[in-house]
Amino acid sequence: MWKLFKLVRSRRRRRSNKIERASRARRFTSLPLSVSVHACSICGLQMLNEDKEASLCLAKEEGINIRMRGAQRRVLLDVLMMCWGMGTWLGVNGIYVQLPLLVERLPEGWALPSSMVLAVQLANVGLLVYGFLQRLRPNSLDSYYIYGLLTLGTLALVLNAFLYDQTSVIGASERSMAFLTLTFFAALVGCTSSVLFYPYLRHFRDVYLATYFVGEGLSGFIPSILALIQGIGGEPECLPVQNSTLIVPHYPPSRFDSTAFLLMLGALSAVSLVSFITINKYKGFNSERVTMAAAAKDEEATTEWPELLAPQWVIVLALMAVLNALHNGVLPSIQSYSCMPYGTQAYHLAVTLSAMANPAACLAGVWLRPIAIKALVAMLSMTSVPLLYILATALLSPAPPLYSSVLGEALVVISWVVVSGTVSYARMWVYAWARRGGARGMWACGAATQFGSAAGSALLFLLVNYTALFTQPDVCPT
Repeated sequence: MWKLFKLVRSRRRRRSNKIERASRARRFTSLPLSVSVHACSICGLQMLNEDKEASLCLAKEEGINIRMRGAQRRVLLDVLMMCWGMGTWLGVNGIYVQLPLLVERLPEGWALPSSMVLAVQLANVGLLVYGFLQRLRPNSLDSYYIYGLLTLGTLALVLNAFLYDQTSVIGASERSMAFLTLTFFAALVGCTSSVLFYPYLRHFRDVYLATYFVGEGLSGFIPSILALIQGIGGEPECLPVQNSTLIVPHYPPSRFDSTAFLLMLGALSAVSLVSFITINKYKGFNSERVTMAAAAKDEEATTEWPELLAPQWVIVLALMAVLNALHNGVLPSIQSYSCMPYGTQAYHLAVTLSAMANPAACLAGVWLRPIAIKALVAMLSMTSVPLLYILATALLSPAPPLYSSVLGEALVVISWVVVSGTVSYARMWVYAWARRGGARGMWACGAATQFGSAAGSALLFLLVNYTALFTQPDVCPT
């Protein structure tokens, strides 16, 4: 009798998991929508159709045999999936790692990152536009929307390469409206990918999910490598203007300028577009496609929804809101104030290395067993020390602790890398935990993500631009 009871319970659990995965695949709309979050929902999203070709991040936890490495696959399709995934957050991440050069040349100065973060958050309007178009034309194919979105992102990057330094006078201030507007359009790709790209992936076998997410990770990694190769040029030199007593800064050139960098991003985005066209049109990949009949049957079933007002869910959702407020709003907005007093080289290294730490931390979560909740709490507690140091350096700018020493430069770079990696891993951990709540749990997690990101971005935009908490000194004081 006991064996029969265990067998029935096991079958019910397997059926419930299938229903949960199918529902989540169609209704999941909760991806972090800011600068380097691209790969951190891998564990939450790789469970779209994972019956046999299992997701790596939860395989040990659920006792599933990993077959992804040994499964039969088309290598060309793997490459195209990676190239397509690379285009998701390429624009946002690429422009982000270019900030050490841009803050010295655009009129916003050190306040530029806060304006850029707000522009990225405003790109969430793409979700509303897509929802409206779906209601207006419910039978339209998602592939056409993806064509348009990737084309728009490519054009935004190419135009930004030539227009980023064009300014407009708004009120009494000079603003980089061309740069911020084109950044908004480049961010539409990543912001809308959570509801547009992931459902499309269900048309292919599960073995290709991993390669797509590797491509998403490359959307942050490749721009960081390019930025390291580009360099920063060095510290500005104050020189007098000819026939005048005015002193102005002269910035040493980097190995290649921002125009060349943005054109490289545009070329990579074009590769992503061509890759998706090939994936969608090439009939040789028809053997790798799957039918949606089984998933449609599972959609008709219902699952038991979690009680989101339970204490553990309230704590987890609050933690997710705080983590995203930090990662997508607070930290990017103050990074220039925290690092620039230590020199442009420190800012350059902090931006590029912390951008690389983000996908690295997420991949660690994919390949390694999730840590216990007590270990996560301990890790976050220890990370509060470098986090407080970062906040202190930003608030005390332009004269933070040890700002004239090599030790201070090393401390601020290490602090940024540690905080970025830890927060990224913690966000991924929460997404993996929230999957137990099924579609409703992931929806709530996505709502907490959006709320935290928007609140952090708006708050820091106001504090940076309309208070005296953060101060930028004159490059060449008279």
